[in-house]
Amino acid sequence: MSTDRKKVDGRAVRYQDRRPKLLDAVTQYVLDHGAAELSLRPVAVAVGVTHATLLRHFSTKEGLISAVAQHIRESFEHDLTTDPQLTTAESSIELARAVWRKLCNPHQRRQFALLFELASNRSRNRNTVDPHQLSESMVGKWVAMIAEQLQADGWTKDQAILRATLFLAQIRGLQLDLLLTNDHVRLDAAFEISLEQLHH
Repeated sequence: MSTDRKKVDGRAVRYQDRRPKLLDAVTQYVLDHGAAELSLRPVAVAVGVTHATLLRHFSTKEGLISAVAQHIRESFEHDLTTDPQLTTAESSIELARAVWRKLCNPHQRRQFALLFELASNRSRNRNTVDPHQLSESMVGKWVAMIAEQLQADGWTKDQAILRATLFLAQIRGLQLDLLLTNDHVRLDAAFEISLEQLHH
């Protein structure tokens, strides 16, 4: 076995029982490079594991991308309870503003670039990820998370789901606009208008 091969195999040990750390590294790679031309072997080299290690954890390219999409949402949920910028918000509207500021960070915008790429692949029947998994991870669970916050403000469940659906769509539309134009002033103003629907 070559020296390089031994080195890669040795580094793989650090992820042996630490899937979360491996998933973090893989997620950053996918956010940086996108999903369209993704191949497991270059991912493995970039994060310092063997191809076999990726297959053991994710089985397929589709499984890896699905895990990344879920990880992005779960990381956001974690931030809601740990990030001081978010935990100090005293209302849904304050929380929404804090989230918007966070998402406008260039580093965070990569998430939306990936979302739009996956949505485009889905619309063209390029089955990068199972359609049901994609819709649940990118839409259903996000709507449920926002609706839960709105119900805490006094909206009924049905009202909260509809307003969460509309608000999520508006945020993603604004983010797409931001990716294309980088016009923060106009989009920040538009975002403030979108907050009106959250007033109970």
